[in-house]
Amino acid sequence: MISVMSVLVFASCNKEQTTDVSNGLTSKSANVFFKTNSEIPDTLRVPEGNRLVGDGFATGFQIYEVKRSATDPNVFSWVNIAPLATLFEKPDFTRPMAFHFAGPSWLLTKGPNKGERVVGKRVQGITVDATAIQWLLLQAVDSLSSANNKITFIQRLSTVGGLAPTSVADEAHLGQLDSIPYTAHYLFYEAKH
Repeated sequence: MISVMSVLVFASCNKEQTTDVSNGLTSKSANVFFKTNSEIPDTLRVPEGNRLVGDGFATGFQIYEVKRSATDPNVFSWVNIAPLATLFEKPDFTRPMAFHFAGPSWLLTKGPNKGERVVGKRVQGITVDATAIQWLLLQAVDSLSSANNKITFIQRLSTVGGLAPTSVADEAHLGQLDSIPYTAHYLFYEAKH
């Protein structure tokens, strides 16, 4: 896992771009960021029996790699291989509270679940904004998460950016990595007791 994280950090650091994702919220993304729970689409609602226990405002990258199609060796595309982001308690990206990386995984660094790792699997996704990655509902995978993890579901909402690169994906670029900046709002749930 350390080698995967090193590659992802290297790819992110070597990305030639001028976007400052730490405070690069545009007025459009700031407006999208403050969605209320009532604006969460029904298809992304967490099942009854769960309660919201925390949220984080993420800024980072979606990492893509040029890969060959498994069904047609002449087809190449940019494939998302991992996120690499920091989640913050505040929407101005202050007070770090978690790291987000391959899995998708979250390592919580503050709060009652401090030190716990949550690994999620996609339940549902929808495109709310064609210029941004999907909003998602993910369910925690107990067998891959920390033994004491209490998180049951995660929602990724209010996404800005993060879409696959538009540059050529072909055999000459096979294995090439690219890091695309994104922001999102993540909500974490636990089972009600």
